[in-house]
Amino acid sequence: MVKQLFLVLAAAICIASANPTTDVNCYSGRPIKKSSVDLNVNEGHRLQQLGQTVPAGGRSRATYPHLYGGGDGLGIATDCNWPLYEFPLIRGDKPFRSGDNSGQDRVVFDTQGIYCASITHTNAPIAGGFVRCAKA
Repeated sequence: MVKQLFLVLAAAICIASANPTTDVNCYSGRPIKKSSVDLNVNEGHRLQQLGQTVPAGGRSRATYPHLYGGGDGLGIATDCNWPLYEFPLIRGDKPFRSGDNSGQDRVVFDTQGIYCASITHTNAPIAGGFVRCAKA
């Protein structure tokens, strides 16, 4: 009985840490709701588990989710287990879908679907680089 209770509590802690606890500010004007972050993490993880990617719209040739390289020095490596994946972070009640504009913001998650960080190209010190989004 104690062992089962421990496992239930451990699972609850893991689930609680799998998502951000607040809205995030990716420096583009207004905060992004926690629910939008959750939607995009869940969709990115679903696609990653199926071994599928979807293309971004416009001039971008990127497909998502894809591996996050981590060369930005953001410390995400200490937060989660590698490999990590990035997926567009879209505002609203629908996640990023094939052909959508990928925008500047991303969620980063691991192979278990654990949320690791929200990052953005906005205000990055180098072109194509990232900075972490802040808690809103």
